Amino acid sequence: MKSNLKSISLAVAGVLSLSSCAITQSVEDNKETVIGCAIGTGLGVLIGNYLGGKEGMVYGGAAGAAIGCTVGYDFQQKREALEQLAKTENLDIQFTSISASKASNEQQSSLLISSTEQTMSKEDSDKYANYQVVGMAATVSSNSEVMFTSGSSEATPKAKQKFQKLAAIYKDSKQNILITGHTDASGGEALNQELSEARARYVATLFNQAGIPTERLFFQGAGESQPVAANSDDAGKAKNRRVEIIEIDGKPDQLLAYSYKQKTNISYLSRRSQDKVATVKPTQVVKQPTTQSSKPSISTSDPVQIQMTQSEIVKLLEPVKLQKALVDFGGKKMLDPSTNFTQLVGVKKESGFALFSKAYASEVSSLNCAVEGPRVTGDVKSLATGESYNRNDYNTADYLPGMNGTVWVNKVNGHYIGLTPVAVIKDTGTAVSAPKVNIWKNYKGSSKDAPNYQLTSHVETYYGDKGLLYRVFTTEKDSPVRCMDVVMPIDRSATAIAGKLYYEKNKTVYEADFEPKLL
Repeated sequence: MKSNLKSISLAVAGVLSLSSCAITQSVEDNKETVIGCAIGTGLGVLIGNYLGGKEGMVYGGAAGAAIGCTVGYDFQQKREALEQLAKTENLDIQFTSISASKASNEQQSSLLISSTEQTMSKEDSDKYANYQVVGMAATVSSNSEVMFTSGSSEATPKAKQKFQKLAAIYKDSKQNILITGHTDASGGEALNQELSEARARYVATLFNQAGIPTERLFFQGAGESQPVAANSDDAGKAKNRRVEIIEIDGKPDQLLAYSYKQKTNISYLSRRSQDKVATVKPTQVVKQPTTQSSKPSISTSDPVQIQMTQSEIVKLLEPVKLQKALVDFGGKKMLDPSTNFTQLVGVKKESGFALFSKAYASEVSSLNCAVEGPRVTGDVKSLATGESYNRNDYNTADYLPGMNGTVWVNKVNGHYIGLTPVAVIKDTGTAVSAPKVNIWKNYKGSSKDAPNYQLTSHVETYYGDKGLLYRVFTTEKDSPVRCMDVVMPIDRSATAIAGKLYYEKNKTVYEADFEPKLL
């Protein structure tokens, strides 16, 4: 065994020297290379052992090191060039490392998004032992100057020069690249999304002019949907006005996986909720005592509650119009705008909290869907075609259990409600279709009756390690349902963990329990 390990070590050392890995420098200065080599070697040893026993371990280790070192070294070199550019051009550039578990398969896989400053526990290290570095995200912002003038999709002359220098660093890249634009929360949300998309496309065009083919360039406008700082002051707004450059080895499906994972990041939902509360008054939160759950497998400790008066809640709501409920679901007047559903869902470790402080990441809280309202974020689009890039080749194994285009139903105050299709991808927790909301008033048990309401919807999902927050907004002008918050199980359970349905009555928002089951 010792001789095998010695052979593997020699093989790795050889690969390090061939790939110009600076093994004499510190680990801190060569994080991407060292991690890439170590993980690549581990993966290669496992494959080699499977294919060729002890001898295969040696060659597998060398092959894995070659892959890991090459990819890691490439991103390390790029990071060093970007850090130098940040110093000379007075830019703030934050980095996250993107890893994936994959061998010969280049299809979308579960991504691990982590800051190079973050450390892993022994448990996580074991869990991600066969992951290798496949990409890097560089988030660029500037505190010293405005990069885009208000309402403009073209950068200022100085900022354009900086973006051109940025593009030059990537000009020899062989990977696919996604440019994502972000704004602060000033102005209308829909306008911010359109503006951020136009700016992302503008930057992607500069990358194309630097020599990167349009077929490998993609862009997205996230608008204000993914804030990394509070929008209550200029410093926070400056951090939120940023451009992300995501570069991942493999097919464009990996870029899509990254985008999906960021969309379902609970931390962004929490930050948005806190921003919204701050527009009415400074946030006051109290930690409620833990209550016993009838389902002990899903527990929450110290849920955070936002304290507000009813008049303050009304200020946060979109106008409430209905005097009489179109369908009376027998609920109670909504008195608390906050929800502990995000605590029930939990924080998914591989969702990528690299841009947030550890303290903030542990303070996940949110408003309910009636107060929060739908968020506006754009699709990943191809620079070559200008069209949205999507995957349509999912199979049953790609979905969460019970969420592969299925029907979920619940009876509330004598009315039958069905959501279909419920389709959520397992790796990212993303809903790939918006369900119809079918409502049968005073349901008598006849499956032949047509629903009284068949409503279109907008769906959002937030993925945790304990569950999935499945948030449905109806999009009809006159709808008996405002929205639904449902905590879905991510194991094989066929009943929702918790849920609320919100509707209007007497020009007030009411809430009723809604815990659908898989039909």
